[in-house]
Amino acid sequence: MQPTNHHTTEAHVRFVARHYQPNRFDSQKAWVDMQKRLGKPAKRRSLPTYWRAAAAAAVALLLVAGILYVTGDRTERLMAKNERAAFSLPDQTGILMQQGAELTYGKHFGKNDRQVSMRGEIAFAVTHDSSKPFIVTTPTARVEVLGTEFTVNADDKETRLDVASGRVRFTPDDPVIPLLCEAGMAVHYRADTKTIEVIAPDSRMEINGQTGKLSFDNVRLEEVVRILSLYHDTSLELPEEEADIPFSSSFTNQSLADIIQIINITLDTNINPAP
Repeated sequence: MQPTNHHTTEAHVRFVARHYQPNRFDSQKAWVDMQKRLGKPAKRRSLPTYWRAAAAAAVALLLVAGILYVTGDRTERLMAKNERAAFSLPDQTGILMQQGAELTYGKHFGKNDRQVSMRGEIAFAVTHDSSKPFIVTTPTARVEVLGTEFTVNADDKETRLDVASGRVRFTPDDPVIPLLCEAGMAVHYRADTKTIEVIAPDSRMEINGQTGKLSFDNVRLEEVVRILSLYHDTSLELPEEEADIPFSSSFTNQSLADIIQIINITLDTNINPAP
């Protein structure tokens, strides 16, 4: 694992210490709350002391009221009994678990790989390690990152992802379409209807594998072509100078040839099947 610089470490500490509510963080209030639990004054500390206090807070939550820790022969299991339960994984990735959330990882986590499985709502501040991607599996999807901050909320029927910083690859089980999500983006996947909804600050996209409907709202043409290629399992080519053209439309059970023709005529573009 690569050494973490002071700026990265402080960012991780702040993230773990945040006061979490669904879709809302308040780091100042959370730090005060955690200091009160430790019986210490709520003042800003130097980085090394700050980090130790945050780790101590995580342990306090673990042992006192935050997390039920169950160890087995091959796995470690965490179950959040209260809201905003903080914990640090062996690779120093910080997690903040909402009540009822569960997370499981192997005894050798961090040595050969970094894989966890989960359900419920958990926020992650992932320690960067380019040689070992951090992989989160839920009952319906897979999330892969190198180092970033994001929140996953999952059960047996759906998975939600919100990216706070960095880049995350989100892959639903069906249809299997990898989606690269950046800061400010959110994905909601519903397994029962095979629906993927992707929301970005300036665009929106929905893929319905059950009805065959594809909807794009102000989506870059390069991304539209990538989705069409994956959805129809056919390689397509797009001239580089047309990649940033915004596209808005929807299609339901239309052939790939018809969709390409409509886009090319409407935007005067040159999308073609790859030779």
